[in-house]
Amino acid sequence: MFIGIDIGGTHTRVALGKKGKIEKRLDFPTREFQTSLQEIKEAVEKISAGQTIQRIGIGVPGPMNFKTGKLLGPPHLIGWNGVEVADIFPKLLQTPVVIGHDASVAALGEYHYGAGRNKDPMLYYTVSTGIGVGLIAGGKMYKGLYNPEAGHQILGREGRLCLCKQEADLETYSSGQGLQILTGINPVDLENTKLWEEALEWLAIGIANSILHYCPEIVVIGGGMTRHKNLFFPPLEKFIKKHLHQVPPVPIVPAGLGQESGLIGALTLAEIGD
Repeated sequence: MFIGIDIGGTHTRVALGKKGKIEKRLDFPTREFQTSLQEIKEAVEKISAGQTIQRIGIGVPGPMNFKTGKLLGPPHLIGWNGVEVADIFPKLLQTPVVIGHDASVAALGEYHYGAGRNKDPMLYYTVSTGIGVGLIAGGKMYKGLYNPEAGHQILGREGRLCLCKQEADLETYSSGQGLQILTGINPVDLENTKLWEEALEWLAIGIANSILHYCPEIVVIGGGMTRHKNLFFPPLEKFIKKHLHQVPPVPIVPAGLGQESGLIGALTLAEIGD
């Protein structure tokens, strides 16, 4: 059996399973670092009772330096900056552990069991509070020195300031948090408005840039902002066609695993080992 752990900014999810199937799961709030470590350890012990665990896969918010295994200022995680997760978790859990960037891990789940099955390269965007990006190439998660951070690609010489301190980056214009900071309104209440259309056009430009950079066979998009698909995907596809001309557009599809992409991806990471 395998365990997958999806550490998010608000919730941590732990699952037992294999071959894309979740057999048991626990869900609890993500807290500051030391408290979270203890709760993750307890959850793993509880969910694995009576089972032989071969390996654990963990998705963590980035940026993450893959040479050192160290997190660098992950958003919304208190006390996790500078933590060498690649060293801490195997010792904590007393089991072999494989760690990946959360969006890349979700991409892995979609590649094996979701909407991107056997499409290679496969580009994954999650559009929610923030914007995360993962790339599958050659059947594996793409890793640079850091994980892909195309959600923070810079779209202009100057503009609104992102929480990451960059100006005019994609997350500032198109994420749920960016829209809420700009308007003071819940992004769901902005659907089908002029501001919503503007946010989707900026997102389309960002995705078009990623298509030009990575030349994927398909783009899979998940996250809370995609909940009402009829208000999200048609205008997004229209804007991508408006801005992308160097290469033909590729299919833009909703995540097949829905909100489970990250958790099933973490289980998949545990099973394949990298």
